[in-house]
Amino acid sequence: MSDLPLLTWALVLTALVVGILAGHFGWGKRWPGSSNNLHPDYLTGLDYLVTEQPDRALDMFLKLMDTNADTIETHFALGALYRRRGEVERAIRIHQNLLARDELASEHKEQALLALAQDYLRAGVLDRAEGLFQQVSEVARLRVSALDALRGVYERQHDWQQALGTYRQLARIKAAPARTVAAHYLCELASLAIEHGDINTARSLLRDACAEAAEFPRAALLGAQIAEREAQPEIAVQLLRQALAASPTLLQEELPHLLKLVGDGLRDAILAELVQQAESRDLGELKRLVFAAIAAGLGSAAPLRASIERVFSQDPILQAVWQGAPAPEGIAQEIGALLAQAEKYRCNECGFSGRSFYWHCPACHSWDSFEAYAIVKLR
Repeated sequence: MSDLPLLTWALVLTALVVGILAGHFGWGKRWPGSSNNLHPDYLTGLDYLVTEQPDRALDMFLKLMDTNADTIETHFALGALYRRRGEVERAIRIHQNLLARDELASEHKEQALLALAQDYLRAGVLDRAEGLFQQVSEVARLRVSALDALRGVYERQHDWQQALGTYRQLARIKAAPARTVAAHYLCELASLAIEHGDINTARSLLRDACAEAAEFPRAALLGAQIAEREAQPEIAVQLLRQALAASPTLLQEELPHLLKLVGDGLRDAILAELVQQAESRDLGELKRLVFAAIAAGLGSAAPLRASIERVFSQDPILQAVWQGAPAPEGIAQEIGALLAQAEKYRCNECGFSGRSFYWHCPACHSWDSFEAYAIVKLR
């Protein structure tokens, strides 16, 4: 789980502990009762570290570290390093060790509580993290950090009402993230209301979401869902097209849905309009439309033929296959079959990929970071 080799990690810890000794005791001083410049426990701790006994090494280093103004930041640095490495139990031990000291200054106790809450969050112990973040949020200087972390806890718990409330608290002190985050919380609540058949509440929540973020595509999609439930296909089509215009990355997910609603009679007209809209933007938008259409089995649709040839001509491999094939439409079908089995989406923040679309990345928890993509391997 470590992202550092053992030797590098040993050197980092060594440097930290040497910093403690240098800052607190001075390089020219000797430890009481020792003929060496370094305390025997320190050397023993290093031996434990390089012989891959990190728990014993940590016990020894904690024994050496006094919690005074010279060493307190080293405690926090050690804890943060352990947390980043995924060794959360050791980070928790360091911060609990700090909190057990009666002489710990109040500001350092508050900082240790925040660090311990972050440890629990990293460990997935959300109830403990939540309680500590709530406690620390009462401290003015740590309020923003604690509230923003608490918002993240509620997101992971899918407690959207609490997440929205915490967002509002951050907004009041002008520390909230983008307003689209609040819009997503409102859409999550609207989706739940739709599932429970409470359409009036869902509509109200969607209006609030659009007030937070104008032309919000997710709100339009949920509005289309409501329109379908109420047998209003024209309104559903209008809202779907509005969502696709605002966020073309949704084409791969929603194009089949849109064409099903309009029916075979209007299919080609809608495709022609989408091609015109994509060409007015850039080649990337046209490529997104082409691959969405091929994945939906529309490689032979007349309005798309010129666009498919244009997109394929930009890739040397695809161009050679396309031009050398006796029936280009058959190649499009084969590629469509490959796309149907491919990982269709990727988070542009952390690289997480999968076949399903997420508004909220399950790996890094960022919003609106999923984009459609396709890698086609031809043999």
